[in-house]
Amino acid sequence: MRPAERVASQVDSLPGDSVVALYFADQRPLDGPAAVLDWRLDGQLTRLLLDGDVSGRAGEHVLLQNNGKLKADWALMIGGGKWHGLCRKTHAALVRHMLSVARQAGFRKVSLAFMLHEEVTDDILQQQINEALAAEGEGIDLCRFSCEAVFSI
Repeated sequence: MRPAERVASQVDSLPGDSVVALYFADQRPLDGPAAVLDWRLDGQLTRLLLDGDVSGRAGEHVLLQNNGKLKADWALMIGGGKWHGLCRKTHAALVRHMLSVARQAGFRKVSLAFMLHEEVTDDILQQQINEALAAEGEGIDLCRFSCEAVFSI
C-alpha cells in the first residue's frame, strides 16, 4: 500500500471515485469540507438534516451522487459525532472508519477532505491516514487527502 498523497485542493476539486468528508452533530450550519460539498450538491445534506433523516452522529453515512459540480463521482459523508471535544484518538478512529466505509462501498480511488482541528496537526493527520490505510486500505488503489485551513464557498 502506498502512502496517502497530500494535495492542495478544495474539496470540490478533489479527484477520484469518491470524496469523503466528515460532518458533525454539533456544527450547524455545516462547516468545512461538508459545507462546501453540501453547497455544491445543492443542499442535499442540509435537507436530510432538517428533515431529521440524519444527525451527524458517529458512524452515520450519506452517499450523494455528483451533480456535475464535483470532480469526484460521489460524495461520501460520514457522521463524526461531536466536533467540540474531539480528541486525537477519536479522530484517528474516524479516519479509519472513513476508509473502511469507502472500501466497503467499492471505491478504489478515494480523496479525503479534512478541516484543521486543534488536536490534529498536519503530521498527525498524515500519520493517522497512513495507519488507517495499512489497516483498512486493502482494495484502495489511490488515496489523496486535503486539509485546507479555509474552505470558501
